[in-house]
Amino acid sequence: MKALSIEACKEHTLISTVVVPVLHTMALFLRQGEQFLINPHHVTLSLSTLLTVPLENVKTEDFYTVFLAIHEVLFSVLQCHPKVMLKSVPTFLSCFHRLVASVLHEGQQKGDKGIINIQKCAKLVERKYTFIAAKTEEFTVFSTFIISQYIHELQKVTLQPVVKKYLTEGIFHILDICIDRDIKFLNTSLQIGAREMFKEIYCEYSSHYRTRNQKEEKYTV
Repeated sequence: MKALSIEACKEHTLISTVVVPVLHTMALFLRQGEQFLINPHHVTLSLSTLLTVPLENVKTEDFYTVFLAIHEVLFSVLQCHPKVMLKSVPTFLSCFHRLVASVLHEGQQKGDKGIINIQKCAKLVERKYTFIAAKTEEFTVFSTFIISQYIHELQKVTLQPVVKKYLTEGIFHILDICIDRDIKFLNTSLQIGAREMFKEIYCEYSSHYRTRNQKEEKYTV
């Protein structure tokens, strides 16, 4: 399947008709779990395949279908193959970052064309951030990397408010797994513009999101 996907990716007209079905088939196999895909190498191959699927210069009407297919493969790996996931976090994050960067690019304030589908993509990104934050054993050490990558891409664009809302909520989940040392690291290691953007995000996180969650926990108890 990897070879078929790579060859089809060379021709943009085949992405929606060949590559997308291949990825959905791949996700279906992955969802059968470790008892079905015994060889971990096959799972790793699925991640490397995603890195070859173009998300740039994809037609607006095709973007959502390509995005969703990649998302389904990533989600299947995350949910059904924890052992491989533990050894392949950098590759997984590289694939996921491509999704994040594509939503940031497509979600710019440049008209409403396709905004409903971009909104759906942003919501899926938020969902993936939530699951990543829940997998603290695998991802805690990468939390600062995830946040710095996001801020680096965010600096390049001005987002539609509805897209920004979902992405911001998502990155708040990653901030949830950061410890004080991580926050200090980000405040000192980011370049000036990125540092100011991070301070704004963290201020919003501290004053609204974290406070809201603490109140919800209090009432739950």
